[in-house]
Amino acid sequence: MTNLETRPLAGVDRLETGDGATLAWLGQAGFLIAQGGLRIVIDAYLSDFLAEKYRGTRFPHTRMMPPVIAPGALTGIDWLLCTHGHTDHMDPGTIPALLAANPGARVLAPRAERARAIERGTPEDRLVLIDAGETVDLGGVWATATPAAHEDLRRTEDGYLFLGYVLTGGGVTLWHSGDTIPFPGLAEWLMPFRVDLTLLPVNGRDAERAENGVPGNLTLEEAVALADAIGARAMLGHHFGLFDFNTLDPFDGARRLAGLSPRADVLLVEVDTAYHIPPIVRAPLSVLIVCRGNICRSPTADGILRAALPGHRIDSAAIMDWNVGKPPHGETISVAAGQGIGLNTLVARQIQETDFEEFDLILGMDDHNMAAIRALQPATGRARIGRLGAFAAPGEETSIIDPWGEPRATFEAVFDQIKTACDRLAQFARAGCTINRERK
Repeated sequence: MTNLETRPLAGVDRLETGDGATLAWLGQAGFLIAQGGLRIVIDAYLSDFLAEKYRGTRFPHTRMMPPVIAPGALTGIDWLLCTHGHTDHMDPGTIPALLAANPGARVLAPRAERARAIERGTPEDRLVLIDAGETVDLGGVWATATPAAHEDLRRTEDGYLFLGYVLTGGGVTLWHSGDTIPFPGLAEWLMPFRVDLTLLPVNGRDAERAENGVPGNLTLEEAVALADAIGARAMLGHHFGLFDFNTLDPFDGARRLAGLSPRADVLLVEVDTAYHIPPIVRAPLSVLIVCRGNICRSPTADGILRAALPGHRIDSAAIMDWNVGKPPHGETISVAAGQGIGLNTLVARQIQETDFEEFDLILGMDDHNMAAIRALQPATGRARIGRLGAFAAPGEETSIIDPWGEPRATFEAVFDQIKTACDRLAQFARAGCTINRERK
């Protein structure tokens, strides 16, 4: 079954709307997206601003392809989204003309790049700011910001400088990662959204570019692995074909792609092509939390998530069989009760092979849990595997320690850590089910 449909496109200004989402590539990392009744432009670079800025330098930024459309010819636009402040994503040669041609359009940009967005031509009264972990209603589509590491996870006191955007609406969820490389916790942040189509940069990175101030991105192989790790139905590889020093040869890309075996439908973008991802029906997100004995950490997360996500299937299990049939640890029950979370009805069980088919997410607590879960995972299992602690601190391999045998203060600290992670997981699960997104 093909999840991603393609058809010829006479011009991006003729992109048709419909159910699901339809996209056209604008070059580099730019896309026009028709979704949820909106027309959204993201990371459009439709000028020659960089060629003029860098003329005569080591990397002159001469275009390999002309702009697919003049920015003033893009009409009917509701939103312009910028993932970060680099000029090929927040273009002073595109923003003023696009906003002039679309007087009702607004701009969504990182809170940390407020001053730059205004400097590049965005009126303050048309600027909406966001940071990683926050969600904004665009009016038919919900946008949730995710952190991105354009070689590093960089923050200011106002937030992350590099973002990606999850767009949920019209019965589908898209994720434009922004410019990024892999980092701990990235896949986990996307898993609860059950992304239908992900848009990932595939131009890679190397020492020469880094030494000359050109930060890199995912390789094609890393992008495919990430798409599969988050469970995406389809992936479009982009961020190539514009500058000769920072590109991917599409013929080489096709050769390398032929040697991979992704679960997702994977294509490298082309101009004059419309991409359509149709909606599917899914049941509410199901989550299994796993720890070693299923009497301390995993039942705590189980109880928190059941309270936060009514109507979702939430369960917990143990790696070992020591406590099967037993209630949670007394200190665990007491600490949770003090925070309004009841665990009295939970009974320990051991993880089973069928769990990998029945649950959407299986989340462990520490290195031991993760190794054991992966060892048990059957090749045909559909569940996405990750760490619960990743939701608390992106960019870190966050382990949640076992409080068994420790004083009450440790149980309390572990509860707080689990609560922080579960709150964000629940937020993402709710956002991923918003706007006509029924699940089967």
